[in-house]
Amino acid sequence: MPDAFLKEQEKLSPRQIIERETAFHTMALQRLSVKFLFVAYGGLLFSTMAVIFLQGFRFWGFNLDQKFLDWLGGAAIGEIAGLAALVYGALFKGSKSDQT
Repeated sequence: MPDAFLKEQEKLSPRQIIERETAFHTMALQRLSVKFLFVAYGGLLFSTMAVIFLQGFRFWGFNLDQKFLDWLGGAAIGEIAGLAALVYGALFKGSKSDQT
C-alpha cells in the first residue's frame, strides 16, 4: 500500500474505516454486476439479431412466421429495457434512510 494511503488511514476512526471499506466493496459489486449484465444483454441482442438476419437472408432454409419475428423483436426490446431499469434502480438508488 502507498504511504499516503496508510497515513490517511491512521487519521480515520474505526467507524470511518469500516464505512469507507463498505463503500469500496459496494462499488466493486456494482461494477461487477453491470459488466455481467452488459455481457448478458449483449448476448441476448446478438442472438435476436442473428435470428432476424437468418430470416432476412433465408440462410440454410431458415424460415419463421412474420408474427413470431415481430413478437421476438418486441420481447427482446421490452425485456432489456425492463431489466435494465430494475437493475439500475436496485444498484444505484440508495434507500431513503441513506440519503438523509
